[in-house]
Amino acid sequence: MHLKRWLSGLVLAPSLILFILYAPPWLFLLFILLLTLLGLREFYALLLPGISQTQRAVGVLLGMLFPLSLYSRDPRCFIAALAFVILFLFIQALFRPEEFPVRIERLSKHLLGLLYVPFFFAHFILMHKLASGRVWVLFALVAVYFGDTTAFYIGRAWGRRKLAPQISPSKTWEGGLGAVGGSLAGALIFKGLFFPQLPTVHALALGVGIGVIGQLGDLFESLIKRSAKVKDSGMLIPGHGGLLDRVDSVLFASPFVYYYSWGVGLG
Repeated sequence: MHLKRWLSGLVLAPSLILFILYAPPWLFLLFILLLTLLGLREFYALLLPGISQTQRAVGVLLGMLFPLSLYSRDPRCFIAALAFVILFLFIQALFRPEEFPVRIERLSKHLLGLLYVPFFFAHFILMHKLASGRVWVLFALVAVYFGDTTAFYIGRAWGRRKLAPQISPSKTWEGGLGAVGGSLAGALIFKGLFFPQLPTVHALALGVGIGVIGQLGDLFESLIKRSAKVKDSGMLIPGHGGLLDRVDSVLFASPFVYYYSWGVGLG
């Protein structure tokens, strides 16, 4: 399992770095749309396994409206997309043949999936459009994966006190602190090597914040898997499981990094 994790990382990481650095914006958008497709497919398999292929396809198409609308320069496009998605799902629920509680449950899970996967992924479109957007995207990914890696190994070596035993029995406070330390180290190393214009105080704040919120993203995906009674969200990546297993921390970190950089005037 460990060998598969490292081999997958060694194959995927260089390709992803080169893609982020050199892909034109339209191709980066297509990449986010692909991730949206794969992520929503896994989400529906976990929480809405009984819906038809047509309903899944409609959900995926609705989800793609979020990154597409944020690719536009007019912010009203996103508001229009959000309004359309909500109205569509609300009206659809009125005419479904199921019992009323089933309709509301499915509507709620559809909304959860659209907010969790495409809405959070779409923040990478916003991040990519910043003045140093490509660097910001890499900064966020490096900080997240430094945190994930240190959490995994520190938790296995020294983890004793359970962090959230009912949601994820393997998560420990020691591993969580390792995640914060790892994200902090990743942020500072990346700043020193590739992002010198980023003030140190902001690199520190972002590193700590990514370490904390990334762990919460990991726990949230564990909550979803707990409710679905599965260990992994899928089998897409050898040694890692599904796409959501690999990007759970990233999904929570993306809006944090974007709004922090925008809010303090670093964009």
